Amino acid sequence: MTSAVIDFGLPGAAILRMLIYPIQFESDPLNGIDRVVDQVVFADHSRLPLPDVIAAIDAGLASDAKLSELIPQSHSEVVIRGFLSALRMRLETEPGRI
Repeated sequence: MTSAVIDFGLPGAAILRMLIYPIQFESDPLNGIDRVVDQVVFADHSRLPLPDVIAAIDAGLASDAKLSELIPQSHSEVVIRGFLSALRMRLETEPGRI
């Protein structure tokens, strides 16, 4: 079990994996925020309540867990945390979806 799962639970870690997966091959993950918002967070197939997504991001960012190790990918911890922070801000300002 990874430290991330221990720090904030399996559901939170699973949500963060879903958010990180689509940007794992982006040279700059910030360029993938629109795709993650449309294809993961607000996708028709997704049944994730937005408050759960935001809570998972908040818990991950507040933890000491190595979020960059949630899935195999090459981005640094700073880059992954920056992506999640930017995604969190975007979700707060998404008109009509919260």
